[in-house]
This record gives sequence, structure tokens and C-alpha cells, in this order.
Amino acid sequence: MLLGVVIIVALIALAAFVITGLSSGPSNAAYQNDNYRVPPPDRNPPPIPVPQTYGQAEDWITKSAFYGQTVPAPVRCNSQPINVSTASDAQLKSHFEGLMECLVRVWEPPVTNAGYIIVRPTVTIYGEELTTKCGKTGVNAFYCSADQQVYYSNLLPQALPTVRRNKWTADIVMAHEFGHALQGRTGILISAHALGQESSDKNTELQYMRRLETQADCFSGMFMRSVSQSLGVQQQDVDGIEQIYGAIGDDTLSGKSDINGNHGLARSRRYWGTMGLANSEINKCNTFVVSARLVR
Repeated sequence: MLLGVVIIVALIALAAFVITGLSSGPSNAAYQNDNYRVPPPDRNPPPIPVPQTYGQAEDWITKSAFYGQTVPAPVRCNSQPINVSTASDAQLKSHFEGLMECLVRVWEPPVTNAGYIIVRPTVTIYGEELTTKCGKTGVNAFYCSADQQVYYSNLLPQALPTVRRNKWTADIVMAHEFGHALQGRTGILISAHALGQESSDKNTELQYMRRLETQADCFSGMFMRSVSQSLGVQQQDVDGIEQIYGAIGDDTLSGKSDINGNHGLARSRRYWGTMGLANSEINKCNTFVVSARLVR
């Protein structure tokens, strides 16, 4: 049986974005899931699924019914990118709350069809540091599995130059965080944390974390692909979007080419972001069954 302490620690793990073949589709394509009424942000969501054994946890991360689904495309999104460097906190909150609405509209069909419950998180804007149910954090963007909400520091553009230079970066960051929310709602997040801790091996635990992070990159790419027609993403935007993933690699951020980090090297993050941009089948984002070198 999974140890209670493992479950508790994994539940409050802070899944952060960390500071340390797309096509916009035919313009006359009908928007998918357009009649779905996205619920308001849920401040009291139902508990996330928790595996009862390590064997079940292994099954959840490798054979989840979620992997058998596809992401609808194109999907309407009315949340156009904004200049996050100059936006007020109120503008940031309004923008990211709207983005969460888009994310729920895109991901509701595959989550529901797989037998899970999707949750629309609230978005909290903060400054230099913040204490949540997941603990204390500095300048970052993150999903907290303890309350299933998303947080964004208004100082992120200063700390991460890529956020300032590319208009898509902040939205990709938040789509990545929603990717962790998807992992939470499907039991993948808690299972990977539990298996990593159970291994009692730092390298193994880091590899589980990298599989989670690169999978969230892949999910964010799938979201961008789904809403590309609505947002007006052009083919010439693709290279810049792919560069965003490389810009937040462990090696890029640390300046250490041989770092054994918890998010993945630039090449791995770009690989999985691009995988999402090019596909709608969620099994393409199953980072838990691929060679360790692909998430290194």
C-alpha cells in the first residue's frame, strides 16, 4: 500500500514551470465543443484521485484511459495574448482567467470521456513571494495540487526574459501549468511523485519529475495547436513558439550543459513542446513509456 506520508508529500508538491508541424487549420473549420458552457472557477474542487498501491500508480502513469483520447480542434479561444510586462495585476488576472476558460473548453472532452472530472482553477497574481497550501515560493508560475489552483508572479517577465520577448510565452507557461492540473485530475501527478519517492533514489526521482514536466510541455503544445485558428497563430510563429520551450530548459536556465535537473534539458523540452504542437492524440504525450534520454 502507498504510505500515507508519501501521499501527503506528493499532494502538496509544487508543480511549477520553474525559473531556474503546427497549422492554424482551414479558416472555415467549425469550432469544436463550442456549445459547452465552461463552469466558473472552482475554489472547492473534488479531491484528486489517489492510487491505492504502487502497482496502480504505475498503471495510472503508463496506461491511463486519458491517453486513449484526442484533443478537439479547432476550439474557440477569445483570450488574446497581452503584454504581461506592462499589464496591471487586474489585467493579468482577467487575461489568465479567460485563458483558463479556453483551456477547460479544449480539455473537457478528453478528460470527461476518460471518466475523470475536469476543474477550472482560479488564478492568483502575486509579487515577489507567496505562501500557499503547497508552501512558500518565490517568483514563478505554478499549479498547487493541494488546492488545485494556479498562481502567477507579476515579476516573471523580469526574471525570465523569454516572457518579455515573445507574446505567446506567458500563455504557454500557463497552459503548461494547466497541464499539471490535468495530471492532477487524472492521478498521474500524485502517482509519479509517489513512485519517485518510493524509489529512494535521487536520480530516479528526478527522472519522474522530468517525465511530468515534459508531459506538461506536450499538453501545452496540444492546447496551442487546438486554439491556433482562433488566436491567429501563423506558420511563421512556430519557430518562436518552439524556442520558448528550449529557453526554459534546465541547462539554458542554469548555464550548465550537464545538469541533472528536474524539468529537462532544452532539447527535451523543445522536443515535447513540438510533439504537442504537431498532434492531437494524447498518447503522443505519454512521456512515461519512452526512453529516459528523451526526457533528459
